[in-house]
Amino acid sequence: MLETKAERREKTPETAKCPSLKKSTKQRVSIRGTKEVKLGPQLIGKNGVLTPFELDGYVAGMSILDRLFTELEKIGTGDFGDVWRGENNGDVFAIKKSKQEVKTGDPDKFKEVEMLHHSPRHPNLLRFHKAWLEKDFIYIQMELCRTNLLEYSKNGLEEKTIWKIVRHLLSGLHALHRNKYLHNDIKPENILVGSDEFFKLADFGLMRRVDCSKGIEGDSRYLALEVLLNNTTSMESDIYALAITFLEITTNLHLDTDAEYKVKYKTFQIPDRFFDGRSDELRSLIQKMMNLDASKRPSCVELLNEPRIFKNLTEREKRSLKRGESEEPASECSEIRNGSVSPEVPKSPITKKPRTVSPKSKTPKISPRISGSPSTPIQQPLPVLRFSSPDNSPPSTPLSNRRRPMASTRLSPRVLEL
Repeated sequence: MLETKAERREKTPETAKCPSLKKSTKQRVSIRGTKEVKLGPQLIGKNGVLTPFELDGYVAGMSILDRLFTELEKIGTGDFGDVWRGENNGDVFAIKKSKQEVKTGDPDKFKEVEMLHHSPRHPNLLRFHKAWLEKDFIYIQMELCRTNLLEYSKNGLEEKTIWKIVRHLLSGLHALHRNKYLHNDIKPENILVGSDEFFKLADFGLMRRVDCSKGIEGDSRYLALEVLLNNTTSMESDIYALAITFLEITTNLHLDTDAEYKVKYKTFQIPDRFFDGRSDELRSLIQKMMNLDASKRPSCVELLNEPRIFKNLTEREKRSLKRGESEEPASECSEIRNGSVSPEVPKSPITKKPRTVSPKSKTPKISPRISGSPSTPIQQPLPVLRFSSPDNSPPSTPLSNRRRPMASTRLSPRVLEL
């Protein structure tokens, strides 16, 4: 039977967690028996390119974290690693340190950083600043947010706030989708609340190009049924995961991993009591986004054009909907770099130089004749410019002696073809 989070807490009292044991590892030793020499700090650029981290006043042995930031404070920890708060020149940032050392032969060791480099700038996407590698640990510097949506909504939310969250997250997801990227891991833990009260999609570790989404899996509680069947994500599966997120913060529904339990809420078999105090409009929106037929789920553009959402969009967001253009070109698929997919060679665009017209005579300028072999197209002499009268008969007087206004003359069909 479906139950709320409060009902689950009453049935399952919290128990103290056992402290985790830290696994001790031996330091790596080279063949000659000496300690392996590690490179200094290196910036991680696009496509995982490493460059030396050049910093004025850097002292060997002193970490970049201590050199760049003051007032350092550990604010979180998890499976990914630790998160620190630090100040730099009056600005405050979040710095995430990987939990484990990166493996040299791992092709995806910088995958999250690569995706952050290519993610578009948008107020509803977590802002990335830079990343570096130091002593085989990855550090990612990002904007600092207050909390995540799971904590923000644990005591329930007013419907007005939920509609704001819906608008913000659809805008952020639209920015990813129109740049041909999938998030693949949308859930309340991966949505942050900024100090400016903007709700932002975060945690881009599973983000991929739309044509490189095979085998990507996020949290099973938020995955669409078709993803569980064919193991391929899509824009429609992102919409479904966002709908489950909206369902969770609207009903305060407890999401369990039990198979039968998941089937009930994923197929929208939800009793009316969970929607007490909520509008039919909000319930209907969530249900449409959870359609079991992926082809019938509305896109971000269609959802943002819903009257209740569209009227609260900013002018910038409305222009973006009308334009429908990418903010920046998307990167190549990682599978291309790994050699599993052959990249397409882009065709060179053929451009024509516009023909200039003199403002006085309004007569097109004709380039001088080029002598050469008649077999070479570019060396063929250009046809002589001729004018024809309305009845297609050749003029009887030279062009310079004609009194006829130029506006009434017509270029011959052969000239127009040039």
